[in-house]
Amino acid sequence: MSIKRVALWGSAVMVLAVLLLVPALLAGVRIFAVQTPSMGQVAPVGTLVLTTRQSNYVSGDIISFSSGQVSHTHRIVRVQADGSFITKGDLNGTEDPLPAKPGDVIGKVVVIVPALGWLIAGMPWLLLGSIAVNLLTRIGRMPHHLQVALRIAGTTLIFCLVVLFLRPWLNINMLGFTPAPDGNGVLMHIVNTGMFPLDALGVRSVSGQDAVVHVVQAAGDGRFVLTPTPSLEWWQLVLMGLICLAPMVASLLIRVDQHPGKRHVPVRRPLATVVAIVVAATLAVFAFTLPKAFASTTAKVNPSVSSVGSQTFFNCRNAVTSLRPAGSVFVAFAMGTTTATETDLSNNGRTGAYASTVTTSTDVGCDHDSPARSVAFNGTSQCLYMNSDASTQASPNVFSVEAWFRTATKSNAKIIGFSNGRTAVDDGAHDRHIYIDKDGRIVFGVYNGATRIASTAAGRNYADNVWHHVVGTLSSAGQKLYVDGTLVMTNAAVTTGETNTGYWKVGCGAVTNWQNADSTGYTSPRYFTGWIQYAAVYSVALNATQVKEHYEAS
Repeated sequence: MSIKRVALWGSAVMVLAVLLLVPALLAGVRIFAVQTPSMGQVAPVGTLVLTTRQSNYVSGDIISFSSGQVSHTHRIVRVQADGSFITKGDLNGTEDPLPAKPGDVIGKVVVIVPALGWLIAGMPWLLLGSIAVNLLTRIGRMPHHLQVALRIAGTTLIFCLVVLFLRPWLNINMLGFTPAPDGNGVLMHIVNTGMFPLDALGVRSVSGQDAVVHVVQAAGDGRFVLTPTPSLEWWQLVLMGLICLAPMVASLLIRVDQHPGKRHVPVRRPLATVVAIVVAATLAVFAFTLPKAFASTTAKVNPSVSSVGSQTFFNCRNAVTSLRPAGSVFVAFAMGTTTATETDLSNNGRTGAYASTVTTSTDVGCDHDSPARSVAFNGTSQCLYMNSDASTQASPNVFSVEAWFRTATKSNAKIIGFSNGRTAVDDGAHDRHIYIDKDGRIVFGVYNGATRIASTAAGRNYADNVWHHVVGTLSSAGQKLYVDGTLVMTNAAVTTGETNTGYWKVGCGAVTNWQNADSTGYTSPRYFTGWIQYAAVYSVALNATQVKEHYEAS
């Protein structure tokens, strides 16, 4: 194929693209390249999205909308009475601060093409670079065949520079960090923002996927550094090679007239010179692009035991399992199964078993998680207990219990608690539990010779049929109760619970001889009435920042 024919084909493709694009734009079609990781794997960084105007938008639609001078592409989580839309990125921990008004909506996303957005982002630079190379090769009386050779080599180098700048192949961002609970290293929350998979300390992530990684190795200056490595399939290696070798292949296929304008047979350019230049440029892609990409993925923090970075988890599963690399999750359940058992997310194998047939609901407290399900507790028979007698814990005095719950029932039973009976609800020794009292106040109780409670303030009813997040912690710092991300009460004098080897249970158990938050006597039902999602027990006391991050993940 001659260079003239290549130019003609290229011009024809550009004209056709313009002819197709103009009518589409007039019809309200808009094209965007995703530049941030907020939509996760649905639309990773570098994705091209195409939107069209709709007469109606509903919850669940992904829309593009303007906010000042910036455009966002997020999902509608609900439509308000005034017609405005509450939106949120799938990986974002919270909803967008301002609703999108109908007039701000550009359109609904109808086409999602991963990776093509990188081409859109790089195209202006590629075009400008190619024009510059073309003009430079026209200076002086350079032979035509040498002009073509230098243009191919120069365009290849422009491609390399654009790739170095955009880093589309392999890249990673750190979304936040927190010191590891055992003081050994940090927990980094990362997201893969490149096209190809990465391996971060054994955690493999594909484009748009986030993960929490426990980093223990520190650099000489005390900072913790994470440098992922490629985790490419064979076909991805082949694809990268083909992309990088494309200029060399083109140089071998294109023919050039050594004397343009004169009638004689076109001949191939002197291949030795051109191939040498193009091969060198191709090697530059591997020699410079990959190391630069990995250098850019290095996440550096300088934490201390008392300081925490701007950590934000983007769903409850990530929040609950974030302490798993440090071995600080005793047991954790998603509470969204449709079977008779619950998988232990802590990787400790402490499977949970339901006492009766499971009923689930799509009404959830953790609406970023998939599947979006919670488990209904009927107040008469449902209970989640440990499936093995080996799942015991001996008198834990440093721990945290956590759950997301919704109920409309006061004088309710345990949401989560500890007792010496694995399946029985008429337990003997029982404490370290959270329940709802006669006024709808949340109570966290432990026993150390007497009942010790921390509770929410009077006048606030949490049996309001709304989802709430609750955490109770016990440690040398005392007994603490957090509700919806906020510390509501501390009992600094209480640092131990009842001496008892027992089991953790969710949604059931005795509360005999306990009390309401106002210290009056209280004997609750044996079974909880309401819905529970993501119940967990940690062998550390979560701090206030960690609790808030977990709450914001919902």
